[in-house]
Amino acid sequence: MAIYLLFAGQARAAITFYADALEGEVENLLTYAEIPDPPPVAANRMHWLMHGQLRSPFTELMVADNWAASAPPRYDGFAIEVECDDTRAARALYLRLANGGEVLDPFHETFWARGFGKCRDRFGVPWMVNCDR
Repeated sequence: MAIYLLFAGQARAAITFYADALEGEVENLLTYAEIPDPPPVAANRMHWLMHGQLRSPFTELMVADNWAASAPPRYDGFAIEVECDDTRAARALYLRLANGGEVLDPFHETFWARGFGKCRDRFGVPWMVNCDR
């Protein structure tokens, strides 16, 4: 399974942020201006990403800008959960994802995990970072 997140003009900034936070590499970036037969995209949105892809030790993640979007999307009803074997690495990942966003549950020890935390990143995407016992 791979994660595909849609944005409204923030996909390039998001994939750059995720590449850093998830210690990954951007493998593919393609704007609407670069594709054959693009949809009826407004001229001021042709630089938006039609597709971006990164691979990291944690996940494969893809992004795109929804060319028809009138407002940034709301990310409700789910969270992207990342498993880590090392508590120190899990805490560091959590702090990178939460940087500039919102802490929902600070990273801490629980009855099921050596470390767990929930946050929304600066783009409003919810994350859970877990380090099982």
